[in-house]
Amino acid sequence: MRTRLLMGVMSAVLATGCSFTTAAGLEECETSAECGADKVCSQGVCLPLPTGCGRIYGRAEAGDIPLGGLFPIHSGTEANAPKDESDEQAFNAALLAMEQVNARGINGKQFALYLCDTGGDAERARIQADWLVKEKQVAAVLTAGSSQTYTVAQSVTIPSNVLLMSYSASSPELSALPDTNGGPVGLVWRTSPSDAIQGAVIGQLLSSTTDTRFGNPKKVAILYVNETYGQGLKDVVATRLAGVRENRSIPYPRRGNVRDAVQDLNTYDPDLTVVVGFTDDVTNILVESSTQPNLRTGSGHRWFFTDSVKDLSLLANSTAAAQAQNFYGTAPAQGTGQAFAAFRDAFNSRFKTDPSGYAYTSNAYDAMYLLTLGASYSLNTTGAVTGPKMAEALTKVSNGQTSLQLTSTNFTALSADLAAGRTVNVDGASGKLDFDANGDAPAPMELWQVQGSNFVTVQAAIDPPASTP
Repeated sequence: MRTRLLMGVMSAVLATGCSFTTAAGLEECETSAECGADKVCSQGVCLPLPTGCGRIYGRAEAGDIPLGGLFPIHSGTEANAPKDESDEQAFNAALLAMEQVNARGINGKQFALYLCDTGGDAERARIQADWLVKEKQVAAVLTAGSSQTYTVAQSVTIPSNVLLMSYSASSPELSALPDTNGGPVGLVWRTSPSDAIQGAVIGQLLSSTTDTRFGNPKKVAILYVNETYGQGLKDVVATRLAGVRENRSIPYPRRGNVRDAVQDLNTYDPDLTVVVGFTDDVTNILVESSTQPNLRTGSGHRWFFTDSVKDLSLLANSTAAAQAQNFYGTAPAQGTGQAFAAFRDAFNSRFKTDPSGYAYTSNAYDAMYLLTLGASYSLNTTGAVTGPKMAEALTKVSNGQTSLQLTSTNFTALSADLAAGRTVNVDGASGKLDFDANGDAPAPMELWQVQGSNFVTVQAAIDPPASTP
């Protein structure tokens, strides 16, 4: 191959984040196979892979089925960003599910998962998703979090007829996203319940005058991360508390300086604060609050945490752990059937970790199983794996006469039922997967409490109020 001058490829180079210096000596190409494992052919030249991409799990031979994974393995895009333990364990759960399916195979084929670490950055996720769709030709992408899921769905996967499945995106906005791309079935699905449910449960708990666990607060603050996830859940909680509890909402920037927000919170002097955010930010919030007279331990102030705070890394910080002791939070309820028991035991055996210590491990496990079931259905009914056909399969897992646990031993039977045109009713590790027309699987919430160095489930399943949309 010949070396091509930088003129004419500048836009492609800039899109990958390369400098002019590293771009010197670019090689011409027609396909990515000519570029080697760590590069991709784009606009006729070999360019570095998108930042964060490059790891492949499972088998990736000719004819195997490629899937894309957009996981925020690190809590930020900077080189020294710490691991996001919760999403790392969610990835492990998805990997476990794929390994179990690959042990059986589908018509002699196996799955390959192309992992991209988004660092929680929506724009990076969009670039990575574009590469997964165009270069790896994935029919489905598994993703995390509301902000990157919304961005990727709107700009990449929906226009490309690629199925998007999220295990932790909970923003109510996703339910209203136009996602059919002209077809009969939506292309955006999630195993995590909408925050319309979590917010309603939080509002119900904090509005109670008889439940003494939360101190019967008169003034409630909602301290929320100022992005899609935080904005959506804050609105639901505030609406539920309106006219029942005096409340005020205070935003703070994602991975930014939380001091001003915490000082504002101290000035408001609430009886209880609902914290809507991610573990790294909430750790900083709790540390900063330990210096504030109206918020520190012993002041009488109480905390209430949302789902994304349930991550053991929070309790690794002694100051944050002390501030959080004995306070409560909500998260999607874990399943109670054989599917959850089988998942928990297999996860413990494979990774030497209890998946119950993190909010969305079982949801990620179920999400991967559903993607593989969808791929099996598409392959068996059309001879190819496509996003719309995988989505069609997901419309057939909630209406069967008999419930089947989503376990490795039932995978072959479930695949055969779907291929034969029979609907099934699947119960996953995360609970019942009764999808509605929006691709949502409504589910109860659990109430957990910080006790020592662990999160302890104190109420396994709380159903939302009947008026929840």
